[in-house]
This record gives sequence, structure tokens and C-alpha cells, in this order.
Amino acid sequence: MIARLTPEHEWAASLVAEIPRPWAARLLSAWEKRRASFNPIVATSEGIARRKANEQLRADVALMRPVNETLPLDASDSELCNAAWEWAEKCRVKLLAIQGEQEHVPTNGFMDALRAAGVAADAVSIDAFEQRQRLAAICAAGGIDAPEEARYEDQPAVRRMVAAHWWKGRLRKAHAKARESAAIRLGIVGRGKECYVSDVSKLDRQWQNERNAAALAATIARNVETEQEFTLAELAAKGPANAAIKRAELMTRINGFERIAIAAGHTGLFLTITCPSKMHRMTTIGAGAGKSRSKGGWDGTTPDEAQRYLAKVWARIRAALARRSVSLYGFRIAEPQHDGTPHWHCLFFYEQKHDATVRAMVRRYALAVDGHEPGAQEKRCDFKSMDPALGTAAGYIAKYVAKNIDGYRLEKDLEGNDSLETSARVEAWATRWRIRQFQQIGGPPVTVWRELRRVENVPSDAPAFVIAAHRAVNKTAVFEGRDNASVAWDHYVEAQGGVDCGRNYRVRLAKVQSDAIGRYGEEGAPKIVGIEYEGLVRPVFERNGVVIADIPRVRPITVESKRFTWEIMRPAASARAGYAARPVSGLDFGLKRAQRAPWTCVNNCTGSGDGSGQMRVVQGATRGGDVEGGDRKANANGKAARGEVPSDGFAAHYGSRSNLTR
Repeated sequence: MIARLTPEHEWAASLVAEIPRPWAARLLSAWEKRRASFNPIVATSEGIARRKANEQLRADVALMRPVNETLPLDASDSELCNAAWEWAEKCRVKLLAIQGEQEHVPTNGFMDALRAAGVAADAVSIDAFEQRQRLAAICAAGGIDAPEEARYEDQPAVRRMVAAHWWKGRLRKAHAKARESAAIRLGIVGRGKECYVSDVSKLDRQWQNERNAAALAATIARNVETEQEFTLAELAAKGPANAAIKRAELMTRINGFERIAIAAGHTGLFLTITCPSKMHRMTTIGAGAGKSRSKGGWDGTTPDEAQRYLAKVWARIRAALARRSVSLYGFRIAEPQHDGTPHWHCLFFYEQKHDATVRAMVRRYALAVDGHEPGAQEKRCDFKSMDPALGTAAGYIAKYVAKNIDGYRLEKDLEGNDSLETSARVEAWATRWRIRQFQQIGGPPVTVWRELRRVENVPSDAPAFVIAAHRAVNKTAVFEGRDNASVAWDHYVEAQGGVDCGRNYRVRLAKVQSDAIGRYGEEGAPKIVGIEYEGLVRPVFERNGVVIADIPRVRPITVESKRFTWEIMRPAASARAGYAARPVSGLDFGLKRAQRAPWTCVNNCTGSGDGSGQMRVVQGATRGGDVEGGDRKANANGKAARGEVPSDGFAAHYGSRSNLTR
């Protein structure tokens, strides 16, 4: 016989109904214990215990704040996608109303007043500004930030706020942070509990990776030149998206910096910077006890806020060293402590004479906040000098690199967790909080290094530094005298001008302006076509067949890299996971479906497919695919109404406000 719930139990169950099930069970279990903790001898003790248990449950649930009222913390990804569509639809309807108002409000007098005041503006710009400000209020109600004013102009910002695709990305970020913030406030994340990140967020990330892997495996890219076919999963495995390749590249760069330091006689310093204690939610119990408890004095700082604090500290340290003409180079790695609060491991190289200055500046700014608290001098800044006789710096930092990528050749972390479990949790932590784990300090950029690897040959008359840089990234075995020699980052840095080159490195990326129009009506980002360097050219001026000048001049010279044209092919019955198609009925905006610019840099082919067979070529594919059959037309109209721009330009369809209100 099933026991019926008491009114109190029904109330408690309703209170935790919209939070993740593991957390709800945890809260209800603690609630039951508090209700049962009373002295039966005292007549009023049971009622007092129940009241305190109810108050504590209500307080705990109040800490778990969702993104908005329509998206609870236990919402699935499909529910989130549906919510994104609904919020975009609210913005679209609001935009139509605003445009209707603007269409019938005379603005001539207002424009004359602006011109008299010396303000250069037109009616279209003013209308777009008003639309942006009023739609931003809907974004605030939805729990997300409106498009950044410093980054986007008014019209592209408006088109984003009426697009479900943009809302889906913003809601996913906000929802992930809201869930993890709730777990931290609840005291779930910590040593002896759920280390680095909550199990709920780790499982969310695991499902996301599985969805992404399935989508990549189901999508085929066909090389037009060679007619070879690969899945996108196979292509992704050949680049830095592959954890093994990412780790190997990082270790190559770290090892190259160490070679430079040894050759120059520079000293190496391994530095750890942590946050003040008030930014930590949990504290450990005893030495080596493997447990943690809630810490008093926590100011509510989240991991992303703590990361911004550390970045500001480093900016001050770097500026102070620059004022003293101290140059350093190396890497910094951000990783979580047991309660999710980030701390930085830094490996720096610099001249030995600057050692005291570097340490003093680090202490000055790293301890500027609460530097007097107990243990700050010992724990907030930790210095270890590198000694080549005891081992390499790259070997010392390798465990931190592996821990933050794939756990390669590690058994346990400092918390006693399995290495594979640790790397999965750290990766989930970094993606939940949008924290950059690895950052190079000093030296030339790695993007040019990667592009040089795509260049087959450089001109024979190219400057020596171009030839040296190309050899460094491709043919080091010949120059280092070892068959298994790795690519030589130190040779590349030297060819680019050394570790102090800053932004004056010699070999740069060659880019051309893209003629594509983005989904929000903006010009496409410049396309990388190869490398570029400054070289001497000898222009010849002739008059009547007679050479009158042959003056060498410095001009940018471009060397194109090897690139292919790809066709992206998907199964004909593919559909977006977790997306509920909702065609708008009864509305016709007069917009026809047109090919759009490809959203992925892999798809550079604009040919047409015949649509036969199991696979079909996706031309101008948008994120998430297409809608088949009878929903095709409705989906086209719906996307256009939600701000996604056809490839023939925004003006052709949105030349005036009346296009949306006809």
C-alpha cells in the first residue's frame, strides 16, 4: 500500500519541483533530518524543529535562482530551445509594434531640432536606436544581456534580438551559469563532495559533447579537388580540437620557450596566484582529511568573477614590470581549486637580474586585496625557481597541462581523483564559466605558426627570416639532426624577431575582405589566405622601351597557403536536436527564401546539388540544418522575420520599415 503524502511533504515537494532532481533529493533529505531533530521531552520542540526545517528549506531554494521565471533550473536543452523561440517571438512582435508606431509618428520636427543642435543623424538610425533600447528591456526580463553597444551597431543588434538562434546561445550560457551558481551556493561543490564542478553540470557537458560528436559524425565533407570524403569528426581530429594534438602543441611551445631561456641564460620561475579567502565558498577540514565545509565570510563571488579579478591583478603586474623595462615570456594556466574558484599557474622566463623585481611586483599586486589575512603571505603567492639540474620546466608543468586537457599519463590529481574524471570535470568547469585555460605570455602568435604549416613552399628569394620560420614549423628533423625531432618553436620565435617582438613580429597572416553577408546583415570577417611579410620588390619604369628607373621598394608580399573547396553533405532526413519548429501561421511578410552565405568556414562551395540519394549537398547551410517538405516555406518566412538575413543582403528585404508591417 502506497503511503499518502502529508500536506507538509506535498508543500516541500512543490518547493523543490523545479530544481535538478539530485539537488531536490539532497534538500529533502536535510529537511527530514531537521524535522526529526528535536527533544521529545519538551512539548514544543517538535513544532519548533519543523518550523526551522521549513524556514531553512525555503532559504535554500531561494538561493537557487533560475535565469527567468519561464526557464527553471531543471529545464532540458529542448525546453531551452523552445524558450529561446518564445523570447525571440516576443521581441519580433514587439518590434512590429514599435515599427508601426514609428511609421505614423512625424519626425521632421525632431530631425530639424537635432540638426540645429549639431547632431548628425538620420531617421533610420534614430528608429534603430529606439528599437534597440526597447528590445533590450525584453532581454533583461529574459535574464540575458542585450547585444553589447561597443561591439554591435544598432541594426545588427536589433536583428539579433529577434532571432531564435541568438537567444538560444545566450540562454544556454546563462542557464549553465545559473545551475552551477546554485550548486556552489548550496555547498555541493568541494573536496569530498563534487570536486571542481557539480555532477549535474558535468553530465550536461557530457551530453553536449555526445550531441556534438553525433552531429559531426553524421555530416560529411567532400573535397571538390580530390573528391575525397571525410566526416567532420575525422577532420576535427586532425586539428587542435583533438585533445592529444592540443596538448602536444602546448608542450612544444613551452619546450621552445625553455630552449630560448637556456640559450640566453634566463632564469625560470613557476608561480601560483590564488584568490583571497573571501572568494572561496568552501574550506578544507584539516590537512589531508579529504573533506570540506562551508566557509564563513564568502562574499558570493562566482568563478568567472574570480577569473576577472585574477586577470586584473595580472594586468597591473604586467604594467608595473613594463614601466621598469622588465620583459618576461612563458605561459599561464587557469585551473579550478576544489570548490571551483580559479587559481593561476604561471611559468615565466626572464633575465636573472630582474628576479627580485618580478617577485616584488607579483607580491605587491597579488596581495593588494586582504594581504594581511592569515596565511596570505604563504598561500596566495607561491614561487618556485626552475633548476635545470633537477629537471626541465616543461616537464614540471606537463602535469598541469595534462590535467586540464585529457589526463595524459596521470593517475591521480592532488585531490585523489582519477585523472580522466578530473580532466572531464575541469573541462566542464571551463566551459560552464567561459574561462580561458591556457594563455601565452610574450613571443609571436601561434596563429601564424599554424598558417605557416599550410604553406607548401616559400619563394626562394624570400628574406632569411621567412625561410627560417617556414623551416621551423615543417622540417626541423633536417636541421636538428634527429629523425624524431619535434617542430622547433624556438627557431620560429627567433625568426619572428624574438620573445620581445610584441606586435612587431615579421611574418603575419594575409587576409582578404569577405564579400559574404552574415545572418544579421553584417559584413563577413576577413578570410585568411596565407602569410604576408615585408620584402623588397624592384619596380621597373619604362618609357619608349627604355628603362628609366629600377628602384627597390619595400612592399607586402603574400604567399598563399594550401586550401581546398569543400561541399558539406548531410543525411536528407536530418533535423535539429531539441528544436521545436513552430511556423508562423496567418502572416506573410512577402519574403522569399534565398541562399545565404555559409556559416562554416569549411563550406566554400556554391554549386548546386541534385538532391538525389541518401545524402544531399547543403548549400549556404545555416546552423541547425533545414526544415524538409511542406514546412520549408514557413520556416523561410519565419527565419526572415526573426532577423536572419539572406545572402543577397539585408537591404533587398529590409530596405524600409514598411516591409515588416505590410
